[in-house]
Amino acid sequence: MLETIFSVFLCIVSAFIFYSSTQFNMAFIGDSGLGPDFFPKIIAIILFILSGILFAGSIKNKDKKSIYNSNMRYTFMVIFAFAIYIFLIDRIGYLISTIIFAFVIITILKSKSKILNIIFAIIFPAALYLLFTYAFKVSLPTGLFI
Repeated sequence: MLETIFSVFLCIVSAFIFYSSTQFNMAFIGDSGLGPDFFPKIIAIILFILSGILFAGSIKNKDKKSIYNSNMRYTFMVIFAFAIYIFLIDRIGYLISTIIFAFVIITILKSKSKILNIIFAIIFPAALYLLFTYAFKVSLPTGLFI
């Protein structure tokens, strides 16, 4: 039952993403090729197809045991952490919020080495920040810090 509800929810989300991407301002693009709406539309279509497959599978396997088990609390913890990350990214900036998010996710997934957790949580977001800021010239949310 939960799979069916979740798949319908994903279909609605994909339709919203597709509709939102059609509202992008395309006046400055002209005929220079793919516009900023291309990638979100592709993602929305892929999400819709995959959620349709999930829906069909959930209807087909209605009598079988659910795929959800006691470890689902980790899934909900990750979803909750992601929601907080989305809330914080504009307020405290990409770098700090991503470092916190990466450390929380690694901790939830129960990695054994705390030192490696801290190193990865700092190095990976910092490398991405430098890559996007200096190589791609894309500004990331700054927030209070950096």
